Amino acid sequence: MGRINRFVCPSCNASWRIALGHGIGHAVLEDVLQLFPAEIRRNILCDTTDGQISSFEFNYRPAICQQCKKMVPVPVIYFPMSGKTYSSSCPDCNGSLTLQPEEAELICPRCGNSALSSEEIGLWD
Repeated sequence: MGRINRFVCPSCNASWRIALGHGIGHAVLEDVLQLFPAEIRRNILCDTTDGQISSFEFNYRPAICQQCKKMVPVPVIYFPMSGKTYSSSCPDCNGSLTLQPEEAELICPRCGNSALSSEEIGLWD
């Protein structure tokens, strides 16, 4: 079950409500593939067609868009056997994203002055 977090900047009062983690519908690779653009989907399929069932880890993770200066949830898939990770671009502006480690202190992408506070405000599936 995923969680919903609210991130707030104490300096500029920017806030983002982000669904993170994964739900029950993300247990099957074919379902997860639909969350990625066609080009990334092709790359994933090329890397997973060795005749074996691929083990993978999937989560929505927080990311900062370098172009629109927003925090967004981004689908990320990781294959432990190959060590490859795939994610997509910003869902709002198609800009380049910087994935954020969930445990790390996140600096406000809008003003760049303060660490964001984060609180879990709900669950999703």
